[in-house]
Amino acid sequence: MSKLHVSKFGQASNAPVLALLHGWGSSSKIWQPCLTELCKEFQLWCVDLPGHGESHDIVWDESVHQGLELLANTLPPQCLLIGWSLGGLLAQLFAMQYMQRVQGLMLVASTPKFVASNDWPHAMPLSTFQYFVKQYDASPQETMKEFIALQVLHGRSLKKIMQELEHASSGQPLEKIRWGLEWLLKIDLREAFLSKDLPTVLFHGENDQVSSVHAAEQTAEIWEHTQLFKIPQAAHVPFLSHSEQFIDQVKIMLGQIENENNAK
Repeated sequence: MSKLHVSKFGQASNAPVLALLHGWGSSSKIWQPCLTELCKEFQLWCVDLPGHGESHDIVWDESVHQGLELLANTLPPQCLLIGWSLGGLLAQLFAMQYMQRVQGLMLVASTPKFVASNDWPHAMPLSTFQYFVKQYDASPQETMKEFIALQVLHGRSLKKIMQELEHASSGQPLEKIRWGLEWLLKIDLREAFLSKDLPTVLFHGENDQVSSVHAAEQTAEIWEHTQLFKIPQAAHVPFLSHSEQFIDQVKIMLGQIENENNAK
């Protein structure tokens, strides 16, 4: 089984590993503005998802099963895991399948179900998502530009973050990333088992126009052991618009894990 491309930064091998999974249409480059501070505490493993970034030539069947196999073959034996948007969905799946390998989980702008339904009303409406997919199939380049704009809508530092999003998505082979749209449409993890012993943080922008903060609130209700941090004036990319708060929460999660381990 192949491995996904990983860019590694930071501390020596005895430091904790922090694995970062980007969102749909992006790449591991999106984490670059956060690297300097995170490198002080962690070994950083910035993964390119299948079809994205330097993993553009991965051959796979686009199934959830094989996607998890690729990630399992890529990540270290143990890590703290952060997933943004689609990366958060993959992080949830990995934490459920490989509980012993995940020390802590942070979901950034990510919930267990991306598309709305009668019993999950605050996610993206199905009709809106279907229209987006139709537009993407007809004109992928233009649709990606619109998606980048949507991710920063009603947030702060718009111009700077749009530049980061454009940089991270440049050169993507757009036909190889469409699988992510299928996953976002079909995957529903609300009733899946996420261990209550796993420290889990939801980090979500209050103004997110892609994944509503109300869906994050519902997530915190069904997974009662999670901590939800709602970030004012943040849209879909809160780890860039509010990077200090994001990095602080990562360090706090690490401290909680270390305290629990010392108490055992």
